[in-house]
Amino acid sequence: MNKVKSNSTIEESYCSISSAIFKFLPKTGLPFCLYRMNPQTGQFSPATTAGKTIISAEKLSIFNDCEKDLIFIKSTDISDCKPYFATNLETVITDMSHSISDEDMAQIIIEGLKDSSVKIFKDSLKKNFDYFHTTLIAAGELVYKNPDIIWDMLPLLCKDHSLTNKSISNGIIGAGICLHGREGKPDLDSFMESLIALFLCDIGMSCLPDFVLGKEFSLSIDEQKRIRNHPINSVEILSLTQSLTKTSLRAILEHHERMDGSGYPRGVTCDQISWLGKLCGAVDSFVAMTMERPGKKSMTTVNALKMLYKESALYDPNIIYALEKVTYRE
Repeated sequence: MNKVKSNSTIEESYCSISSAIFKFLPKTGLPFCLYRMNPQTGQFSPATTAGKTIISAEKLSIFNDCEKDLIFIKSTDISDCKPYFATNLETVITDMSHSISDEDMAQIIIEGLKDSSVKIFKDSLKKNFDYFHTTLIAAGELVYKNPDIIWDMLPLLCKDHSLTNKSISNGIIGAGICLHGREGKPDLDSFMESLIALFLCDIGMSCLPDFVLGKEFSLSIDEQKRIRNHPINSVEILSLTQSLTKTSLRAILEHHERMDGSGYPRGVTCDQISWLGKLCGAVDSFVAMTMERPGKKSMTTVNALKMLYKESALYDPNIIYALEKVTYRE
């Protein structure tokens, strides 16, 4: 919870470990040491040995000292913690985010979002939605409080096409537009509605078989219909969770609508599409253009932006300008 420096000749930084963090760390084969601080001297000494099992008596003693803010890890060991931190992102954000660098925290957030997204896109939305939702809310609140962390997250986005990677790219780039691309910061509730819609607009695609998702060309009429129905499928699936607002659900339904009426599923025009629906549509298109697919080379950021500007009848130019501010930084 606290970040302190030792008094040794070679200065070291330490981050304190709460009892909640200690609970989920493995007690066998932990690849780094935990350190105990002497409250009288401020000196640190190893409380465990890297790679060795922490026996029961040590567990109780360490747990009690965690409660007193006396157990720490070295900041240089954060990278070894990431596999454990990513799967317990909400706890890490609550207890440690203020003592971890933005660079490290950005990586932990991306990995945590991947872990929770894979579970709903590849496993079961019904079983895993609560875990995904609490993880996303915790990450969203941290990003809202510290918008500059987005600049550390953008280079970490994976360009290989998958529903999970696309979901995370949509969410992080869209968050950047909300917090850096527009004049004025939205209120927290509006920001979270946007983030949820951006992350989940393609959840209806998870019902489609992989061979359809991997196709770029030569889709059958039935496959085209199924793909064009995915916004409706997304809303139907997510309505069952009773966790999304009408604003988020509407934007998810609208993310393939276009201002000239050429989109789907309803073919509505500019004034009938919400701002958030337009945002989701522009970001989703940009991410799709810049991702690598089998048999399709990704576009550069510059070329994708040029394409979106060229198709000005389809996308809100103010949103594309905000997208450029976030994704193209010289």
